[in-house]
Amino acid sequence: MRILSAGILLVASALAQNVAQAAQKFRIDQDHTFAHFAVVHTGVSSVRGRMAVTKGSATFDAGKQDAEVTIDLNPGSLDTGVKRLDALLGGEMFFDAGKFKTVHFTGHGTKFKEGVPTEFEGELTIKGVTKPVKLTADRFVCQQVKILVMERFVCGGDLRTTLKRSDFGLDKYSDMVSDDVRISISVEAIREE
Repeated sequence: MRILSAGILLVASALAQNVAQAAQKFRIDQDHTFAHFAVVHTGVSSVRGRMAVTKGSATFDAGKQDAEVTIDLNPGSLDTGVKRLDALLGGEMFFDAGKFKTVHFTGHGTKFKEGVPTEFEGELTIKGVTKPVKLTADRFVCQQVKILVMERFVCGGDLRTTLKRSDFGLDKYSDMVSDDVRISISVEAIREE
C-alpha cells in the first residue's frame, strides 16, 4: 500500500510539474517591438509614426490555446520623422506625455490557428481613458531563432487594428486629420529560460 501511495504521489508530482511548465513566460523584446500608426492628413495622404515599448510580458500555453499579454508604451517616444509634429502630439493637446507617461495594453488570445494566436482582445488605456480593442494577426509564429551566436525561442508577428482617436480624447484638428487611426504592431517576445 505504501508503494502504491508513493507511486501515486510521484505521478501526481510529475503531472503538476508538467502543468506548471506548460504555460511559458516571455518578455517583450523592446528592441524589436513597436506600435506604428497612420492617420489621413487633409484627406490626401497618411501621416505615419511609431511609439516605443518600455516594458511588456506574456504567457503562452499552446496546448490550452491560452495567451496573455501586457505592454506599456512611452508616448514621449512618439516619432513621426517631423520634430515639430512630434512635439505637438506629445504635448497637452494630444498625448500629454509629461503627465501621462504610459500607454497601456493588456489582453488575451481569443482565436488560434495551428497552435498560435491569431486574434487578441483586451483593453487599451491612453490618457486615463480605457477602451476595448481587438488586434488581428496578419502573421504570428513561435520558433527557435539564431541571432548571431545566441539561440532563443521567440514568438511574435504583425498585429493590426483601427481605433477612433476621439474615443481617447485625442480629437483636436478633426477637420484636418482623420478620426480613424490605423495601428500596426510589430512584436517579438523571447521565452524566459
